[in-house]
Amino acid sequence: MAPHILEEACEAIDAIEDGQGTPSPALREELGDLLMNILLAARISEESGGFSFREVAEEIAGKLVRRHPHVFGGEKVSSVDEVLTRWNSIKEGEKASREAVSPSGGPAARQPHSRLGEVPRSLPALSTAFRIGEKAAKAGFDWPDAAGALRKVEEELREVSEALDRREAASPDGDIGGGSHLRHEIGDLLFAAANLARKTGIEPESALRGALDRFRSRFRYIEERVDFSRTSLGEMEKLWEEAKRRAV
Repeated sequence: MAPHILEEACEAIDAIEDGQGTPSPALREELGDLLMNILLAARISEESGGFSFREVAEEIAGKLVRRHPHVFGGEKVSSVDEVLTRWNSIKEGEKASREAVSPSGGPAARQPHSRLGEVPRSLPALSTAFRIGEKAAKAGFDWPDAAGALRKVEEELREVSEALDRREAASPDGDIGGGSHLRHEIGDLLFAAANLARKTGIEPESALRGALDRFRSRFRYIEERVDFSRTSLGEMEKLWEEAKRRAV
């Protein structure tokens, strides 16, 4: 069920973005598809002797009650930041309690814990980079401002350029093999860019999707006006700039 749940979740996100957050019929349909997959996964678990959908619902209900004592209890909070701080504190306490108990019910063996281990491995890589940067920042491992993150991007871009020069010098005939170092540096550049986005308050996954949407639209503008087999790159670039001016 895992790939189906991921696919349906992505289709629900598409419907949210296509409808600009409105409760559209398309979103209703996609949320239904996602819910069906969740129900099926829980049903498979139940038939295998595991948990049921009822237990899934009870689990999240209990979690919401525990982590919102200002709503379901007598605690008072004065800001959204205080709510988030309290949520994270309760979450860490619950995690420590789980880790202290082994599956058999006895004391658990001490396992090394990393704050970064909380980020789901199945997230898209750009979202993972953003979340890992957030986790590291909460531990104090971060640039003081966006300017520091920008300097890191510039540093990584220089290293990509150097790696590209070295590869071309080693393979002047244009062979694209042997690019493990270049791949490494491009990965560092992408991670640095995700951190720059985080420091400026921009979610990089949605920013990249926006850029891809603009590319599709402008490329379509070119497709409608030329025969690619008979058109030069210069002419295509002129049409690309024309599409940009027209905010296509």
